[in-house]
Amino acid sequence: MPSTCSASNRGRATAKRPCIKSLSTIDTTPVTVLGAGSWGTALAIQLARGGRPATLWGHDPAHMASLRAERVNARYLPGVALPDNLQLSDDLAEAVRDVRDILVVVPSHAFRAVLQAMQLHLRADVRLMWATKGLESGSGKLLHRVVEEVLGETQTMAVVSGPTFAREVAVGLPTALTVASKDAAYAHFVAERLHSDTFRAYTSS
Repeated sequence: MPSTCSASNRGRATAKRPCIKSLSTIDTTPVTVLGAGSWGTALAIQLARGGRPATLWGHDPAHMASLRAERVNARYLPGVALPDNLQLSDDLAEAVRDVRDILVVVPSHAFRAVLQAMQLHLRADVRLMWATKGLESGSGKLLHRVVEEVLGETQTMAVVSGPTFAREVAVGLPTALTVASKDAAYAHFVAERLHSDTFRAYTSS
């Protein structure tokens, strides 16, 4: 029997969701994170923990060159070292081309543009998650609607959200968040992939 994590939802009955207790048992599928701000960098660090394969993409070549040289995102997370196994890229096509799982953490005003820019380079079976907050700038559309408009209504997708702080995640302080998806299996995969000894992800539909 897998162990369970409990999560309450605004006073509703507590739900039991499977979670993983050992880092050695979780999925090590490569993940590319798009967005090298504080939250994107923190999640990329989390995804790379334990030597797991992860890539962080940023749109600014000079900024990414600094990250490569210093192995620190001094602009957004000063003093927090990047794992040696975290790959860094300023080439969007290269960053997404051979990866099935992509986590988008760009600002909401850039969300659609990034999806459009990478669209032609994606695998046919790509799965998309995002931790971008808010609505689309200008249209006010929910981000899942933007995904459907750009990548199609059948696109596998998940939303990563929670009251978390980038620096706390980056330095490994205890953290919990929620992964929501209509695809329960994908939500569970994302939760497993984010998991570590100090990081818990709860699934929701």
